[in-house]
Amino acid sequence: MLPQTVKTRGIHVGIRFAPQVPLDKQHRQQFQLKANEGFDWQRHEYAPNAWRLSSPQPENDRRSELKFTIQPDAMAFEDQFPTSPIDLFEDNLKLAMGVVEDVFKPQLMVGGSGCLIRLSAQAATGDSRRFLGKHCMRMDDQLKPLGRPVFGVGIKLLLPAVQGEGQPNWQATMRVESLMEDPKQLFIEVDARWGNPVQWSADEAAARLRTAFDFSTNQVVSFLEQFGASPDM
Repeated sequence: MLPQTVKTRGIHVGIRFAPQVPLDKQHRQQFQLKANEGFDWQRHEYAPNAWRLSSPQPENDRRSELKFTIQPDAMAFEDQFPTSPIDLFEDNLKLAMGVVEDVFKPQLMVGGSGCLIRLSAQAATGDSRRFLGKHCMRMDDQLKPLGRPVFGVGIKLLLPAVQGEGQPNWQATMRVESLMEDPKQLFIEVDARWGNPVQWSADEAAARLRTAFDFSTNQVVSFLEQFGASPDM
């Protein structure tokens, strides 16, 4: 793959917390006031078990949208097709967690909290299906028994948490696929999850975000880049 072509398609942080909180009228009023400090939410949805705020970001991609969701035992903060760098998303995540902390007073971030990073990049061969099928998985003639064309190709790896000091104490599900809307592009997704509960902390959540993002844009990119250097391209 071509590392200089990597683009961020989406960033999603999901935090499960304890104790559970009531989504009632009193908390809704407080939430509305606090959530509008530092944000310009254009859409508001208040269902019985989920409150969702969103704001389209039309400066770049029409699909760009910032979202903030609260449920009785979880919050989610996400940026689809972001128009701003990861540093700004990190600052906004801390701001959103400050809203939750002020209104609901959560104590713990429990197991299953994590970050989802989505990227795209140009395949080194000009066709992501050929890049993944031939150069990554060494499939060529092996596909002939299928007797039909292959429209999409993908790799999925489950990377477990590793015990020991300095080792990654989080698990990741990594997917690399041909991007259906543009076969020249690779779609990369890293779903990083932390298992152990920790005290509620915006700094810890931001550190986890940075860990997942750096892993996606460094280690995963390096993993794919090595196949682009194959002498039989």
